[in-house]
Amino acid sequence: MTRRDCIKNVGILSKDQESVELMLLVSGLGCMSTVKVAQLVGSSQYQALGNDALKDADNAAWALQLEPTVRQEWIERIGWIRLVDRLAEQELLQPQRPTFSQFHQSWQVLLTQGIVPPRCPYHDILSQMRDRWFVSSPDPRTVQAWERYLQAIAAYHCPNLTVESLEKYEEMLVRLSGSLFQVLPFITPPYWQAIEHFGIVDQFYNNLRDLREDAEQGICYFPADLLEQFGVSRGEILQMRCFDNPGYYRLMEFWLDEYLPRLRRRTYNLILAQDLHPSWEILRDWSLHRYSRVERVFRDCHFNYALFPQVYWAEVKQDLEPQLQWVTAQQAAPEEDAIAQLTPMPKTRLVQVCQASKLAHFLGLPPAVVRTTQALLKSLQALKPKEELSAYVPASA
Repeated sequence: MTRRDCIKNVGILSKDQESVELMLLVSGLGCMSTVKVAQLVGSSQYQALGNDALKDADNAAWALQLEPTVRQEWIERIGWIRLVDRLAEQELLQPQRPTFSQFHQSWQVLLTQGIVPPRCPYHDILSQMRDRWFVSSPDPRTVQAWERYLQAIAAYHCPNLTVESLEKYEEMLVRLSGSLFQVLPFITPPYWQAIEHFGIVDQFYNNLRDLREDAEQGICYFPADLLEQFGVSRGEILQMRCFDNPGYYRLMEFWLDEYLPRLRRRTYNLILAQDLHPSWEILRDWSLHRYSRVERVFRDCHFNYALFPQVYWAEVKQDLEPQLQWVTAQQAAPEEDAIAQLTPMPKTRLVQVCQASKLAHFLGLPPAVVRTTQALLKSLQALKPKEELSAYVPASA
């Protein structure tokens, strides 16, 4: 079935492909195969470590709430990131086809010479990057973040990766997801560093969510020194034999109750911010809900990551039902209205989670402290330059 046929399946033939693709992404949970959904975000064009269609919906469906012009820029950026991720995973599985290396080499030509190689298979994507970052509005800081991200992909997408220590693990998170988040659009300068920390937390939760998938592919991100400290072997993690080892449960208690809170507290500035771009407010709130779901289900499964996916993804589908209902309503509208007046999805309970109690749980603070800090920051916005506001946010651990 062609891409145009996929669009027909949801009753829309539109020039606004970004809007249509997002609608397909979510509607795919109910009426399309996961392969077709993945094609829309660049996943199934390349061999990958896992079927990410449902992950893409869980991660990206929040963008349905954005205004069309804002949504278009987010989808463009997400599409670039997903392309690189898929190319790197394909190269890991098929070293004889160096797809990521080819892309990275072509990017280096653009970075150093300002031109896109004419016969490059990724000419269209790199031309978009050139126009966005080098021509229309030069953005050297984002370009540097993208280069750091590509270098990290090259370093960490390798067979038999071993992370030696907790320090090296955190360095990996910074280079991968910290850089990735700084590539995203609509970042205001005061929150540049906080967004890096938010990306680190995001990668931590993704690693937790994907423990079984990674183990099945021979990947273990737990630092070797921690495994040794708690008496757990890498083989036990990869073969999912660790559930009879008491040391594994002590490891997970440290991982979730001691180490994770340290990472989360570094995001204070972003979590408590009152003046983010609206798209970042939506992403932040959606992500906090997703993180809470990952951790809650993981604990409910008693740290059994072999059982976790079945329980977790069933709950994701249930959570995304309001989006499915919204898509159905959009499909019922006249075709010309769907094309010309595609409205942002109304906020649901998924994005109404950023209350003081939720923030307090994430940051490990009493709700009263969160409310007081938010009120203080809001008052100071009228008195202080934004660059100075971080001084009033609690220091990270």
